[in-house]
Amino acid sequence: MQQSLGILYDRVYSLERRVQNFEGQGQRSADLYSRIEELQMKVGALNGRVEELQYRLDQLGKAQPSVGPLPGSDVGTTAPPPSVQPPAAALPPTVPPPASAAKPAAPEARVTLPEPEDPEKMQFEKATQLFSQGKYDAARKEYAAFISKHPKSDKVETALFNIAESHYAEKQYQAAIEAYQKVLDRYPNGSRVPQALLKQGSAFQQIGDSTAAHILLERLVDRYPNSPQAQEAQKKLKQLR
Repeated sequence: MQQSLGILYDRVYSLERRVQNFEGQGQRSADLYSRIEELQMKVGALNGRVEELQYRLDQLGKAQPSVGPLPGSDVGTTAPPPSVQPPAAALPPTVPPPASAAKPAAPEARVTLPEPEDPEKMQFEKATQLFSQGKYDAARKEYAAFISKHPKSDKVETALFNIAESHYAEKQYQAAIEAYQKVLDRYPNGSRVPQALLKQGSAFQQIGDSTAAHILLERLVDRYPNSPQAQEAQKKLKQLR
């Protein structure tokens, strides 16, 4: 509406200028003045409409103070009264729910951790793998480290026997004889004794000491007559005669 009024005012001003330029031109000037009066009447009517609408907005603002001003109007609004909180003493005390109504706690999830590797087992298996691959020197070193670190392990007997076997496999017969003797001295009643006697006797036979070989093979037959090693020893004894 304000924009319309502005447009009308501009048109009135333009017409007034035109009237001034055409004064004394008779009927044409009269028509222009008539047009100006008509426009002035319209402007007056618009002004009256604007005042009416402004009055209604003022009345609405008074009746509804919490409602914000309408777009395009500059009517102020009254701030709502502050909310009043009840005093703390007036609030009812918080009562916890009964124990029976409490929600049971969810069971904790159990995480299964992998069992740690047994260092004794790992070292022995490493040495045995080297032995099975024919890497005898590396295997002997690994077995020796195992025996030094785990002297009370039940795998020490096998470790000593495999050290002797590695020497025998490399035709290091003297070293094999000494290594087999360690098995016999440390485990005189062990499970590896029949094998150690047979291989030690065979090592003596290889280096040409038939007397020592004969003694060891006969000892094997006497102590373990039903063992597979005793049967092998009897064959060798026949060869030595």
